[in-house]
Order: sequence, then structure tokens, then C-alpha cells
Amino acid sequence: MKAFRPAFNIIAILTILLAFPQQVHSQSPLANSSDPEEVGKRIVNNIVDRYFGWRYQKACTYYGALIFAEATGNPSITAQMEKGYEPYDLGKKKAHKGHVDYNVFGIWPLEMYRQTGKESYLNMGLYLADHEYESIREDGLTSLARFWVDDMYMVGSLQIQAYKATDKEVYLDRAALFLLTYVEELQRDNALFHHREDAPFFWGRGNGWAVAALTEILLVLPESHEHHKELLKAYRDMMKTLAQHQGEDGMWHQLIDDPESYPESSSTGMFLYGLISGLDQGWLPEEEYKSVIVSGWEALASYVNEKGEAMNVCIGTNAKNSKKHYLNRMKTDGNFHGQAAVLWAATAMHRYQKD
Repeated sequence: MKAFRPAFNIIAILTILLAFPQQVHSQSPLANSSDPEEVGKRIVNNIVDRYFGWRYQKACTYYGALIFAEATGNPSITAQMEKGYEPYDLGKKKAHKGHVDYNVFGIWPLEMYRQTGKESYLNMGLYLADHEYESIREDGLTSLARFWVDDMYMVGSLQIQAYKATDKEVYLDRAALFLLTYVEELQRDNALFHHREDAPFFWGRGNGWAVAALTEILLVLPESHEHHKELLKAYRDMMKTLAQHQGEDGMWHQLIDDPESYPESSSTGMFLYGLISGLDQGWLPEEEYKSVIVSGWEALASYVNEKGEAMNVCIGTNAKNSKKHYLNRMKTDGNFHGQAAVLWAATAMHRYQKD
């Protein structure tokens, strides 16, 4: 950075800084706590005061609230998620289907079923999981597959939650084959994923979806499964590369390999979910990764303000063959992509500290 010229009036400097406060990341007094339970509760309090909807980023957030509730032993959060789901349970609202971003809604009721045993939750979740595979490609994947890296979570997580709710291996096999196929198609030599084959950029949140999906399946996939070895390798290779690209402040950036792009909260939260879970499960060596997750979590927690909003969250992003397209994506506060990711990371961090 160039030094200020002596003639530059200090009043002018202050005027510029005050005119553009959104360019400065600051912590509020209430945002100083990095306790994962405190951070998670702040996020939950924020989302329950907002409209409960069906879109994928909201379903992922409600799922995050539910796993956080289970990890912290807080059934009142589960009850709040049930209350938000009630219009769908009563048939007053209908879930959408026919697109990977629609069907993933099913992870919300499936996790509620796992925690409460209410049959109607199971029925809705399995309906969407099975609908996803009504039409199957020759390679065994759902015909809804688009080969966007986002699909890894949208399809993978739904099938994994269906397996967790039923113990039926058909759902686990679907997820494992789907994720392995995407690894083979989109994971590059540096172990990161392109957003899409014709969008050759290492977009932060896109890679976050891949991390979260690989983490979700490895948490339940038996070592004896035919695809376990390959999926674990894809995961470990990716974690090694991510550790190398972590910023000095502990965050990861909008484009992972471009440190000039802005620090981004949803990708950071998703990466931490995978990294922390890896330490907790013994997939990663603690001496190599503990400092990565400690600095990452401290940084991410500081990006949650007193309102319970994750800050610096990239808005929804289409795949495009243009680096400028990704660099110019706006950042927002309280976007549900970030709310979900912070809840996932807070859950993993709470489990890790508890263990």
C-alpha cells in the first residue's frame, strides 16, 4: 500500500472512511465471543425471527439449526424448526420438486424425523428423495444431475439424510456413486473443484458444497463400502489444498486461489465444517490441521454480528466462464447461505471441543 502524501488532509481521509463503512470489517461488542454454542444461538435467534421458506439455502439453514440443537442438547431449537415447518406438514404450503435445488428441501423434515420420530416428516423427506431418482441416467445418476459442483450437496445430502432416517442402503449407494462421479468429473489436479466444466474457477462456496457433501457421506459411509477409499482420498486431498490457501486472517476467499478477492463467510464455514469434522473423526492429523481450524473458527466467529448475521456472504451465483463474474459478486450480511454454513461449523466445533 502506498504511503499517504503529507499534504493529504486528515479530515479528507476520515470523510472517505465514514462515507464507505461497508468496506471495513469491524466487530461489535456482542460479536467478540468465539464460543461455538454462543455463536450458533445467535444465528438461530436470527433465523427464527425471519420468514420460513422452502428454498435450498433456507432448508440447509434449518438443517443446520437441527444438528446444532442435537449437538448442544437444545430441544427448544428443534421445536422452533418444527413450528416453522408446520404449514408444510398441514398441507397449507407445498414443497417444490423437479430440480436439485428444490428436492433438497427434504433434508429439513428428514432430520426432524430422526430427532422426533414423527412419521409425516419421514414421508415428505422420502417422497423427495425417491422422486429425485424416478428418472435415472445410464450411469446410475439421477436425471436431474447438472454437473454443477453445487449438486454434490443438493443431491448427496438428501440421499444421505434418507439413509440416516431409514438405514436403507439404496440411499447411501445413490449418494456415494453420485459424489464419486462428480469427483471424477470436476475435481482438478490441485484437488479443488471447478464450478462447472465450462466455468473453470475455484469459487469458494462451490467448493464449500463439495466439502460439506464429502463430509456428510464420510460420517456414515462404512470403510467396507466400495467407494469409501476413493471418497476419503478426494476429501483428504482437498483439505490439504484448502489449508494451503487459508488467508493470514484465518478466512478463505471468494475465489480460493485469488487472495485479492474478498474473505467470504459461507465458504469459510463450509470448509471448517469439513476440517473440524475430519479432526474429530480422525481423518486428518491434529498436528497438521489444529492451527488451521483454530484460526479459521476465531475468524469466522468474528464475522457474526450482534444481530446474528453472518457478514461477507456471497450472494447466489450462477456458473459462468468469466473470472470477473465471480470477483464482482456482491457480499451481503445475513444471507442464508452464510447462516447455514456458520451453523454447520459451530456444530462441528462444539462436537470437537466436547470430545
